[in-house]
Amino acid sequence: MAMRRFTVLIVGLKAEDAGKTTLARALLRYLREGGVDACGFKPKAGNNVWYDFDVVYESLSQGRLYGKDAKLLREASETELPEEVINPIHRLWAECYPSLEIPDFIADRITIHRRIIIVLNALMPVEPEVEELLERLCRRASQTFKVARLKELNALAAKYESAMESAYKEIAKRHEAIVVESYCDVALPWKKLKPDLVLGVEPWRISAYDAEKYVAAVELVGSTEVSTDNVCPLLKPVKQAKVPPSPTSKVVECLKGVLRLFF
Repeated sequence: MAMRRFTVLIVGLKAEDAGKTTLARALLRYLREGGVDACGFKPKAGNNVWYDFDVVYESLSQGRLYGKDAKLLREASETELPEEVINPIHRLWAECYPSLEIPDFIADRITIHRRIIIVLNALMPVEPEVEELLERLCRRASQTFKVARLKELNALAAKYESAMESAYKEIAKRHEAIVVESYCDVALPWKKLKPDLVLGVEPWRISAYDAEKYVAAVELVGSTEVSTDNVCPLLKPVKQAKVPPSPTSKVVECLKGVLRLFF
């Protein structure tokens, strides 16, 4: 398989449980078995402190903050890069507090050139058990910021951007191909991303889109974090494949067969 310096973007065609991580793992395995040194990249991710406490506890107990997706992508990539590079921005969400001016998050972990920066929501109450774990995280950080207003959070935007750019460059230096996984149903997880192919996934179907036309459609819609619902109706897939429901143990093998239609 002759494929070098190739970037594939995987997006969800529904907001939840579209199958992005499963498809990304299958593609990484497919590429690596074909002789391509491929690595996963998830620019932004998040976990809810209540619904995902197992993985939150696992990472915070180490003084780190990462999610299940980053861990799975790292394993599938067989890379020495840590989860904090595979996923340079990770947000720990709380339950909804609609009265807050800023998003209802507890903490953001930002990684820039392996340096950890923590952004804490100064308005968010946390349980003592979680607060103790957050203290471990902050002790390992190079910098810690507390924000209470949207203006304060927006003032850190350059650090978030630098985290994605530095992580992408580090992965690109070490690996021949990059499989980028978006989050939720966001059409383009990083504005500077220039993919060579876009794969949209939903239950029963994978759709391949011309990358240049896809990015142009995102720019045409023009809003921040535009969803695939707004972008994909403007495009005609160049290829589509049906994905039947399969047992978990066979999903990756099933998707590898489907991926032969695209590569």
